[in-house]
Amino acid sequence: MTTPYPVLGRAAAPPEHESTSGTFYFWVDHEQTVERTQIVTTQSTVGGRVITFVGVVQEVYRRSRQKDIGEEAARFDGRSSSTPPFASEGVTFAEVAILRTDPVAHTPPREESEVRLATPAEAAKGYGLDRMKEGQRLDVGLLRNGGTAFAGRAAIDLDFLLGKNGGHLNVNGIAGLGTKSTLLLTVNWLLLREAERLRLSRPSDANRLQVVPVIFNVKNYDLFFIDRWNKDYQADELTYKADWQEMGIPNPQPFSQVTFLAPQQKGLANSINISNRPDVKPYSWSLKDIIEHRLFTFLFSEDDINDANFGGLVGEMEDWLTNETDAGPKLRPDRPQTFGKLLDEFRENKDSLFTDYVKGTKGKLLRRLKYIVQEGDGVLRRNDSTGNPLIIPTVGRESPIVIDLHGIYQTPSLQRFVVAAVFHQIMQAQSKKQVKGLRYLITLDELNRFAPKDSRDPITNLLETVAAEGRSQGVILLGAQQQASLVKPRVIENAAVRAVGRSGTLELGAEVWKFLGPSARSAAAQLLPEEKLLYQPSFREPMLAKIPFPPFALSENDAAQPANAPGYLSRAEADF
Repeated sequence: MTTPYPVLGRAAAPPEHESTSGTFYFWVDHEQTVERTQIVTTQSTVGGRVITFVGVVQEVYRRSRQKDIGEEAARFDGRSSSTPPFASEGVTFAEVAILRTDPVAHTPPREESEVRLATPAEAAKGYGLDRMKEGQRLDVGLLRNGGTAFAGRAAIDLDFLLGKNGGHLNVNGIAGLGTKSTLLLTVNWLLLREAERLRLSRPSDANRLQVVPVIFNVKNYDLFFIDRWNKDYQADELTYKADWQEMGIPNPQPFSQVTFLAPQQKGLANSINISNRPDVKPYSWSLKDIIEHRLFTFLFSEDDINDANFGGLVGEMEDWLTNETDAGPKLRPDRPQTFGKLLDEFRENKDSLFTDYVKGTKGKLLRRLKYIVQEGDGVLRRNDSTGNPLIIPTVGRESPIVIDLHGIYQTPSLQRFVVAAVFHQIMQAQSKKQVKGLRYLITLDELNRFAPKDSRDPITNLLETVAAEGRSQGVILLGAQQQASLVKPRVIENAAVRAVGRSGTLELGAEVWKFLGPSARSAAAQLLPEEKLLYQPSFREPMLAKIPFPPFALSENDAAQPANAPGYLSRAEADF
């Protein structure tokens, strides 16, 4: 009986290359080629049991029969133009990290066992994809099997992503080559597709997966065109579509019916202008909105709020403005009704207000409040008693919500406030009434801005709470950054699914990357833009995946025709 794939070589365990329960070596047949990242398998009889081993090639080595470089040169008499009378004898051998044994056995294979290339089914077993429960496997790309080949689909377990056994996804990668947004948006797209499939196939199931994707736009206005075709995709559609078809998706489409929100302009009712996007809705908060949504403390920076006196004064001012009712907090009618009037009253009466605090602390609060209102005027309505606060839906959606932060890039503290306002609203709503199966997918790039490593302010604490407890409330953080070492460790460590794009060698040497072995760290520094190393707790080694090229635009420069142009298929019309 012939094996499905050719024999590559045989296991070996000579001195200095001994096998362990996690690693083994094999020498390579002269007529075969072995590459790093290939998935291989071998069978071995150990203690009377036949054990199947599946592993991934960590590195490939070549060794000659000569003892040192001097002997190598001597064969040619030191002249490269010479031809030795006998061909050099050498050996190629590979190091393999064991992914899985069947049956479970914490032991290496015996030497001389035949090693062959794994089939896609065997590769899937190596990463435990066969153990994923029905409906919990999410295919996100193609499983690399050497330089150009694939061994089936790459997948992650929704039990780890969406909260049952863990939660959250974190992506790391350098600007441009890391393609973090591509993966984050692709995961959003796939989860929307899965939710729609379940809606059509199980309409009466109240517990089926529902999603509310909230995507923060932090760079330029790049994500305001995800409902348009990607011009590069259209230019080479046959090539790019082939990868999607390998994943079982014959007709990938851009996002549809996206809701776009951007900061409201100062003194005007409309949002800031975004080129070629007339359908953008404005968002803002009045003083009334801030009080009713319990957002007052998020207006102040880390250094301010962690000062005991200043933080206490902020809390007392919030209490002074708030009337607690059965329906929740309300702005007291006998207090200032706008930020502008609050500034005026505090300026005029600060000596008689909050008498437990010294003049210097009250002066500091007045300066900070003045700065916040002046810098945030527009998003914070200085003279308006009502605003357009961001209200996140409490039921599943068929399309994402894109919230712009770039329009307020000159005020980073205001960007952080907007993020905190969204997370706080969702966490509050979910703690009161949680809908089973409903998942909020919050996509946020540049996490180092919003949860910096050394920060202790309320906004950072909120993100840490989301990372640690959000999954149990259906709040899933799809986060990314260029350097995980600059982000609060609790936010990174609580991401059950990790993805690594092309990353800098200095960053990969940081403590946060100790979970990656030397081979994986070396690979992460050389990844192609479309490649990601995927890791989840059930994987013994990271999975190298090629993420399919997106059909949706990732910037205005990428955008082609509008999504409603002729030939566009709505999500309901696409094949499932």
